[in-house]
Amino acid sequence: MGFELDSKRAVLNSYGVRTTNGKFGGQQSTKNGIIKSAIWDFSYNDLPSATASNLQQVIPANATIVSSKFYVDVAFASTSGTTDLDIGFYTSANSAIDADGLHTAASLTQTAIAVAGAVYAGAGALVGFTIGSTAGELVVTPTVADLTAGKGRVVVEYVLDEN
Repeated sequence: MGFELDSKRAVLNSYGVRTTNGKFGGQQSTKNGIIKSAIWDFSYNDLPSATASNLQQVIPANATIVSSKFYVDVAFASTSGTTDLDIGFYTSANSAIDADGLHTAASLTQTAIAVAGAVYAGAGALVGFTIGSTAGELVVTPTVADLTAGKGRVVVEYVLDEN
């Protein structure tokens, strides 16, 4: 399938059979539309990253992060056995807002992410606070680039300041 990006209008056209890719994220409104949820599904070899392609789900500037949860759908494994995960936000220009602002490598250790069905609440510096004046794209970064298996999901609840 081919993509055509019109940079002047920021419009993306796709040609051919279209499949969904959960690593780019999606959004749903919850709790009377006040709290919104953004969801990313990904596998070990296709982790969410920040790019300027306009495909990614974006948490708007000045949004307050209510919570973040990391779900281990399929246990993660690595050749070193020491690969932990950092989860945070970057700008579309790939500049870190807070690389571990949702989940830190100290909480998503190789031992923790190797448990299928486990759910971990985020305790990073951005949880309970505003993302700042720049919109953020979710980035999942392994501490060692040797993952061999695993699938996960990140669900971020946030409130958008409409003022």
